[in-house]
Amino acid sequence: MHHFLLLFLIFLLPHETSYYAAAASGGGDLCSRRCGGTTVPYPFGFSPGCPIALSCDASTSTPILPYIDIGDNGTMHRVIAFNSTSSTMVVNLPPSCSRSVPEARRELSGGNYGVSSRTGLFLRGGCSGINASAGAGCSVPVDVMSRLLRTAHCAANSNGTSASTVVCDASAAGNATAYQFLRWEKLEKQKCDDVLTSTVFVLTAEWAPTLEFGVAELGWWLNGTCGTGGGERCAANAMCTDVETPSGELGHRCGCVAGMEGDGSSAGDGCYLGES
Repeated sequence: MHHFLLLFLIFLLPHETSYYAAAASGGGDLCSRRCGGTTVPYPFGFSPGCPIALSCDASTSTPILPYIDIGDNGTMHRVIAFNSTSSTMVVNLPPSCSRSVPEARRELSGGNYGVSSRTGLFLRGGCSGINASAGAGCSVPVDVMSRLLRTAHCAANSNGTSASTVVCDASAAGNATAYQFLRWEKLEKQKCDDVLTSTVFVLTAEWAPTLEFGVAELGWWLNGTCGTGGGERCAANAMCTDVETPSGELGHRCGCVAGMEGDGSSAGDGCYLGES
């Protein structure tokens, strides 16, 4: 009898240990938020129990946007930083002369995230839309872009004609009343061939405004509104804010009040006092 009990405990122990290790990895419903040595904020994670799934490059502990086909340009969009306060993340968008507007939209959009309006995209090739340059906000000569982004090989578009300028779709002001996500319909009206790269307006640690090239900012949300009680839940000491998603439907975001840190989710880290 004692031998049977011992064998039963030995069989049970690894499964129990695995369960609690998964739960401790962060997030409810066994959402694993670890990628090597990196832990991502809830609602992101790398297992089926996570509301927003990411891929993981375990060799570099780097989260990656999930993708079905990396396409001809072989681009994988690595997540550079998360900001739970604004519910945004920054991903890389290397310069490319063969990334169409629909392809860029597909790569940078997910069920619960999309390109924020603080991201500016550089478009090239064709751009035959009516008043394309005037409607975009700025126009940058190719030689300038070539020096900045080393894209001299983009001198001609896909049909072999010369592209003398790169159209810049300027970022919108990052305030509470502005539309929070990039309007792809506006971009498509430019009728340009490719999305060359992107830029994001950021503030440095010294509060100095600067533009970072080769990156895009994505905003995320959770399903359901604050008032309906559906969808994901915020921590008791967090704020819930409704947000209009790119599809026009309403979602919500969880955020911590000033002076507190965390992801604001009851299934994640919640909100807590940071180190002073």
